[in-house]
Amino acid sequence: MEQAKREGAAFLSTMAFEYEPQEGKDEPRRHGDLVFDFDHKEDPEIARNDCILLVQYLRRNGVDPHLLGLFVSGRKGFHIIVPTYLFGATEGDPLLPMIYLRMAQYISVRLWRGGTTSLDFSMYAMGKGKLLRLENVRRGIGTYKVPITWEELSGMSYSELAELTVAPRQIEQRPPSLKVVEPLAAMFAYNRKMVHCPPSSELVDTTKFIMQCKFVQHCTRNAASLSEPEWHAMLSVLKGLGQEGRWLAHDLSCEYPGYSRAQTDKKFDRAVPNMSCEKIKKLFDCDCECGVHTPSMLWATANSGESANAAKSSEAEKLIKLADTFDLYPSENGLAYADVMVDGHRKTFRVESRDFREILRFLHYKQTGKALKALAANDLIGYMEAKALHGGAKAKAVYTRVAHCGDVVFIDLCDEKWRAVEITAEGWKVVDKPPVRFRRVMGMQPLVAPAAGGSVHELGKLLNVDEGAAILLEAWLLGALSPGPYPVLVLEGEQGTAKSTTTEILRQLIDPSIAPTRSAPRCEQDLVIAAHNSHVIALDNLSGLSPWISDALCRIATGGSFSMRKLYTNEDEVLFTVMKPIILNGIDQLAERHDLADRCLRVTLPVIPPSQRLTETQLKAAFDEAAPKILAGLCDGVSCALRNRTRVEVENPPRMADFTKWCVAGEDAMSWEPGAFLQAYRANQSESVEKALTADHVANAIITLMRNRSAWEGTPSELLQVLEEVVGERVARLHVWPKTATSFGKNLTRVQAFLRKFGIDVNRQSGGNRTITMTNEQAESAVNVHVGMSVGEVFE
Repeated sequence: MEQAKREGAAFLSTMAFEYEPQEGKDEPRRHGDLVFDFDHKEDPEIARNDCILLVQYLRRNGVDPHLLGLFVSGRKGFHIIVPTYLFGATEGDPLLPMIYLRMAQYISVRLWRGGTTSLDFSMYAMGKGKLLRLENVRRGIGTYKVPITWEELSGMSYSELAELTVAPRQIEQRPPSLKVVEPLAAMFAYNRKMVHCPPSSELVDTTKFIMQCKFVQHCTRNAASLSEPEWHAMLSVLKGLGQEGRWLAHDLSCEYPGYSRAQTDKKFDRAVPNMSCEKIKKLFDCDCECGVHTPSMLWATANSGESANAAKSSEAEKLIKLADTFDLYPSENGLAYADVMVDGHRKTFRVESRDFREILRFLHYKQTGKALKALAANDLIGYMEAKALHGGAKAKAVYTRVAHCGDVVFIDLCDEKWRAVEITAEGWKVVDKPPVRFRRVMGMQPLVAPAAGGSVHELGKLLNVDEGAAILLEAWLLGALSPGPYPVLVLEGEQGTAKSTTTEILRQLIDPSIAPTRSAPRCEQDLVIAAHNSHVIALDNLSGLSPWISDALCRIATGGSFSMRKLYTNEDEVLFTVMKPIILNGIDQLAERHDLADRCLRVTLPVIPPSQRLTETQLKAAFDEAAPKILAGLCDGVSCALRNRTRVEVENPPRMADFTKWCVAGEDAMSWEPGAFLQAYRANQSESVEKALTADHVANAIITLMRNRSAWEGTPSELLQVLEEVVGERVARLHVWPKTATSFGKNLTRVQAFLRKFGIDVNRQSGGNRTITMTNEQAESAVNVHVGMSVGEVFE
């Protein structure tokens, strides 16, 4: 490595070989430290938090964090290097990358429960190893990959760590320890055995084991509150794994209060591997029907012999006949679905869903009098999925809560009879057998049936809003039943304005759920899955939006496609195309980024006087009485919109033109005054633009610069320098202020459209002569002095 540094090499392979890999020759032994590569392009703070979780996990297993190599890469990522001497891998191994991959997968399952993580598993590809940038080597973007300490990683934000990458640096490192860390050594030895000797009936894959055994999941997730009998039961289960279960027992037990290695060894030695599913259910109802006597033998092989083979053949035939009773087909987005006829009405399920699996178990028991074993169920599900996707069936549309089919709209009531509301241009009615297919997901609740003669104005009895805000909320509800795109409803206000209650009421009126609101998602995958499994996304009590959340919400509101890697695969993707209504609420100003602000309906709620506050019981009674009438009024509005949407023309439509046209087409049935919606919506958008500009330092500075001049011309660097003089040193030193001409150009692109609304036109010339020309058509007259404010200052 020192030679590489002297010669100026920017990269070094993570693997060293005894000799070059050659075809027809035994694989050489590979050497190299265990490297964890964390990257998150949208929000590097997620990558930093993932790094902290990993180091804390290693600390619990006896690793001194000061012996690790911790690096910030200078481009939204981190490297953590675990030296081989800590776990006894100094001799090397031909399959070392595969061993490291299994170790990384196991740790990922332990820390992130198999969910999304910023850990990059491509680091462990076989071959000549992945190239890793050397420390203190300058990148093309001008930053360096530099070493950091554990205290810096855990105590500084990513933006603060990124500032360290502007120049090379050295940190004092502790000398290598000659003591092997036993838990890591046991993990390495076990996974080495797993790579060289694949799992059998005697050797169980621990990564799959802790993911499939629900009792073990329960124990690891509730370490602090686990009872003593449950802990002993878990040790008994792990004892069934043989001696390899010992290190797993320590790994899963180290989070318990009062954990002792010696005490755990003692209890593990005394444990008897006889913990059956029936015994476990007396301690914890895992709702598991795996059909085996001991969880540790989930992958035990079946008895051999002709009689066993004959029994298997007979059982397979019964399962195929059971599968043939369903109508199997692919959805338009390529997922496998099945239609089931129950009591004369059709139910639709995704083949891989838990609900469908339960139906299979029930029908199998009804036909055979025997429980459907877990392995047989998995095989049956796999066969049915393959038949649905590749059996020649025509793709069919499957909807969640609301379906638009040409000139007809259906709303799933989500009741036991699978009824729906059918809305046409002539009116609406409740139908027992809707022609469209709706999917049901966990958490969905029945929607109250609409009552004829109702009105949306009943909403005023439930919410704490004035007439103008009521029109906007009614319009958002009407728009939520349109084909889309949808505006993002933002509810703002101080404490005591019923923001959460208002959010829940709006959600429950059109898309009831056991959990009507949720907190901010941890990653884009969580947000997309929530959008896929509901009609309305409601995020509660937000304290700001990170850039990646803001961008994702924009794409979901106006329609976008998302892809993510399928779990436990290297190249398979799961694709989602979603467009859903969104509600956000919080005390802080949420829609600061201009692209989100341009899609917003922003409503500020007033404080509720104590004399007007309702109890939960009173509010529930009022909601139960008003909900059928409000939904009926919305159905009338949708019918009116279907009737008039081809005849309505909106002059100079705003950004959300489809939403605007839909609401104008339905305003006759909404009992609004003519033009009241457009007036309220245009005023709301202007206010939203003004608030977004107030929160944007660059936009404020440009408005202040152009207030008393009609034109300005110069390069991006010159403009950035001028604006820094306008805002002053305090603002220019903030992390949100662009530091380079490149980052300034990106920021300028976002604010150009909004500046144009204030008469300031920005023309950017590309090519060799990069010139920015700004003109102010209105000079001082059109610019509100309040828009020149930022963080309490007015730029003069």
